[in-house]
Amino acid sequence: MGFLDRDKDYQSQAQATIQAEIQSSSLPNPMANGQHNLKVRYTVSLPHLTNPQESRLTCHETAEETTYVSTHISSRIHSLFSQLKLTAANSSTLGAHGNEGLALSIEVATQTFDSYLDCDHRSYGGVCGLYDVRPLSLLVPLQCIAALPKLTTLVLPWGWELPMTYPSPSTPVREHYTRPWEGPLRDTRHEFGNAICEQEKLLSGRRIPASLKNAMLHFWKKQQIPLEDQSVARPDLIHPAERDPFSVGLCRLAMQLERLDLCAMVTEELFPATREAENQQWSSMQRLRIEFHPLRSDGMWYFVGPRGEDPLHSEISEDDREGGFHISETKDYPRERDIPADQEIDEEFDEYPNGDSELDELTDMFRTEPHRERIEPLLERFAAAVACMPRLKDAEMFAYVWWAPSESRGEEYACDAPYEQDSVHKWGVRYLAGRDSDGEATTPVVQWEIGDWRPSTGVMELFEKLGSQEFLAFEFTEGRPWPTTDDAMRARLF
Repeated sequence: MGFLDRDKDYQSQAQATIQAEIQSSSLPNPMANGQHNLKVRYTVSLPHLTNPQESRLTCHETAEETTYVSTHISSRIHSLFSQLKLTAANSSTLGAHGNEGLALSIEVATQTFDSYLDCDHRSYGGVCGLYDVRPLSLLVPLQCIAALPKLTTLVLPWGWELPMTYPSPSTPVREHYTRPWEGPLRDTRHEFGNAICEQEKLLSGRRIPASLKNAMLHFWKKQQIPLEDQSVARPDLIHPAERDPFSVGLCRLAMQLERLDLCAMVTEELFPATREAENQQWSSMQRLRIEFHPLRSDGMWYFVGPRGEDPLHSEISEDDREGGFHISETKDYPRERDIPADQEIDEEFDEYPNGDSELDELTDMFRTEPHRERIEPLLERFAAAVACMPRLKDAEMFAYVWWAPSESRGEEYACDAPYEQDSVHKWGVRYLAGRDSDGEATTPVVQWEIGDWRPSTGVMELFEKLGSQEFLAFEFTEGRPWPTTDDAMRARLF
């Protein structure tokens, strides 16, 4: 086995981490009006991956190795929670922090390698800067919070999703070396949604605490520069299910929340249906912000090109349902063993690391116009959900759309390009309940940032029932603003 554990005494290390944090937080925080705030930051290490001359690693990680890493991570998290439980039982230790509670931050370290390890099958993220990041199952954060019965706030800065693969000109990089595999992505999304809907069954007899009221859940990695090819086929992450388990699970979770900041690839099933009973609505919600990915969970897109370009929109699956390609058990999962073709692929990459010079420029982000039949069900369910939130103060739903076409597409538009090259803007709608300076209720407002496009009459009527309508101009930027946790704080989501 090519792993080296560098923290064999992890139980003592977890205890030492907690004690150090207790000591460092013993002094009053001047920003907290003299209150004591206990914050525990814990980093889960990963075993070091070795590749000795006398026992070279295979190109592909085996199931045995993956199991080893999973067990390693689980043991460290279990140890942390055990030490927290022991610390909590010591009333004298936590006496100064009892009212404010505990802020627990868990980070997973990156995968470390021997410096001479040279195999692109052994990288994980598939994007520059993320090669050493091991994606975890989305069950991990759910299992963690189910063990915290008094949890009030959950922050997930990145749920390890990369909906679009990196547009490399090299065929080995795109199709053979490690990348965000479609099969595991679908599986973990299904596991996440199903675990929320069947908590005791799938969370080892535990439940998500009813005390959880605030959540910031950012599942996919947002790029600040255009790096995607929106013309390539994407998988159907719903099939074989009839409904998107991921969206349905998030809908169920939001029923108990008061504040939600969500960044996810979803369908309209994210929102409760109007026919659902009152106890199935988001009646406790006060502040809501949703950034949806332009790509849907079923492999279709919410947006098309300015001239209606929608590559792959007519892709027909085996069950006659329009959507993305069905995930293959052989092609869309990482292999566990080497095959003879691996050597040929490596030789091709060594000879042509940048691919065929005749390939078009691979970044091709052109989907800027809403596809009415796909976007309106999402808008309709959003409006209906907002109407059932009596305590709501602010709700926003939006996507960022780019104009960064490929070289050939840019030449087709020439002087008729609708936007400046590499420009990005927000497309969406926002509801403001309305309060004057004295806190008195005023007329609610619905603000649109949708350009010249307008929803159909039936959808528009739903929003008109919510308040007066305002149509705002797009705000263009060169590159996407970097989202931070501070953004959520400033938006008073937490």
